Amino acid sequence: MKLLLDLGNSRLKAALGAADGRLQRLGEAPHRGPGVADALARALPAGLPDGVTTALCANVAGEAAGRALAEALREWGCRVEFLRAQPEAGGVRCAYPEPARLGPDRWAALLGARGLTEGACLVADAGSALTLDAMAPGGQHLGGWILPGLAMMLEALETRTGNLGALRRASPPPGVEVPFPTDTGPAMEQGVQLAAAGALLDARRRLEAACGVPARVFLAGGDAPALLAAAAGAEHVPDLVLRGLARAATA
Repeated sequence: MKLLLDLGNSRLKAALGAADGRLQRLGEAPHRGPGVADALARALPAGLPDGVTTALCANVAGEAAGRALAEALREWGCRVEFLRAQPEAGGVRCAYPEPARLGPDRWAALLGARGLTEGACLVADAGSALTLDAMAPGGQHLGGWILPGLAMMLEALETRTGNLGALRRASPPPGVEVPFPTDTGPAMEQGVQLAAAGALLDARRRLEAACGVPARVFLAGGDAPALLAAAAGAEHVPDLVLRGLARAATA
């Protein structure tokens, strides 16, 4: 079995991948602040499972975080390989002329989605950033979009304006959602959700127009629950990147 690690911008997730592609979730922990070694110890409180000597990681947290992860694993007697997009693998053909320029999390999510359907699908990962990748029937990646995530949009509104941050903090607790909020906090929060959901819905519309068939929508990431209601028919697959890593490990 191989250790699978999803090293995102803020959290580290761990799972075991079996030779037949099955996935066993182990744990997760934040690494911003505590550091990657601490997050690894918290995601694997019992240490490495017996017999595990190699890991496969999708790292979007940067080179320094990757080095820290490799060092922490080396102390446990485990070496790590870092996933990179390929021109073709696992039934997916990458649209990028230079596949290495596609984020490993996006590539892993596409591989995970390919394991769920052979038809058209939109792969949405709503984390620190919101990524949207389109895949045609048969596994041809068509490309995608990258947007700020919900928290990043809210942070931009608060830091790039004079009063919105203070007005949001002074807003009463959210109540029943209404079509047009009447206070600054809910106006900002509902606004950024609608912006993200609008991009998602338009991406699905464009994909279905390009392929001429309905497209499934797979949603992953910490903000996925906030977008599910606005994306009718979307499917929540929180372990999509880990699913893709499991497929990559057996390819």
